[in-house]
Amino acid sequence: MRTTPAKHLRRTLVWYTFGTACFIALLIGIVLVAQDRTLSPGTVSSSIGLNLIASVVFALMFTLATWAQNREIEETISEGFGELVDRTTRNLADSNRLFLPQKRYDALNPGGTFGDDYNRDVTTDLEVSDFFAFSGPSARYVAARLLVARHHPQQVRVTMIGPGQGTAIKRHASDRTSWPRYGGRSIDDIVAELREELLMNLVSLFDCRHLCPIEVVFGDHTGAHRYVMLDECVYVSWYHSPQSTRMEMPESYRFGRESFVYSTFRMDLMRRFEISTDKIVFRADDTDDELIEALSELAGRTIQTDDLKRWRDEQLRDTAAFTGYLNRLYGDLDHHEFLPRPRKATGSVP
Repeated sequence: MRTTPAKHLRRTLVWYTFGTACFIALLIGIVLVAQDRTLSPGTVSSSIGLNLIASVVFALMFTLATWAQNREIEETISEGFGELVDRTTRNLADSNRLFLPQKRYDALNPGGTFGDDYNRDVTTDLEVSDFFAFSGPSARYVAARLLVARHHPQQVRVTMIGPGQGTAIKRHASDRTSWPRYGGRSIDDIVAELREELLMNLVSLFDCRHLCPIEVVFGDHTGAHRYVMLDECVYVSWYHSPQSTRMEMPESYRFGRESFVYSTFRMDLMRRFEISTDKIVFRADDTDDELIEALSELAGRTIQTDDLKRWRDEQLRDTAAFTGYLNRLYGDLDHHEFLPRPRKATGSVP
């Protein structure tokens, strides 16, 4: 460590003061002893020797006492510091679990990949989850993911924009104008396509009804984020992060079950389904006629059988790349033995 001029000056002054004090005390002592004319040189030497012995004994006792005291202080400080470190470590670990994400995923535009790390983790977690929930503006890829999965959840809940919610549709359509594949298109064209996409999503979710009842709640989703929730974690995607600009697949984060984000989103989701009146449930025995009636009411126009066929065909084309990608991903996970062994379903999650 480098000695600064100020520190060097302080040390010099301390040693100067100590030396001066010792010199003055020695001088005064010699003067006082010289005043006693009865002392012989032998008596003076004997007194000096006795005082030196006493000084050594005192120094030894003082040193032992100081060492014992310092040892006790060091042990006390060490124990206190150790407890502080343990407490701080526990607090940091609790804070990390409560507030910090376990993993981050980069934003991207889909092409040859849809985000390997993100989809690998979601796929692995889905295979051991009996609960699946999605909340976002559009459930475009939800049905494709559920149909490709090998272990199907026993409860599926989806919140999305309803086909008749014009203001929310326009808001999300405006967000999509920054996506590369919508470059140069008018907002009215994007609104019309998004409304058709929402109806197509509902048809695809209806076609998953044989897996388990599919519950859907419609709301004025702001398009700020979306999330996928499973038994042990939630994947939150942030559409408007700096890294997500002009990206169709936004930046995402994984939070564990014990986190604040998971607990809050889970409670909010359950209460939405508890109190909302704008919802629909697709069950295994529902027919296309019942779907047509429900969609006609939601869209505010008459839906025909030909519309269902068109949306089903369009859904297959739209998600073909994603479905193929997931199948390849499953093959890769099998090859590396990342997927858990199949297990029997244990019932729905409340």
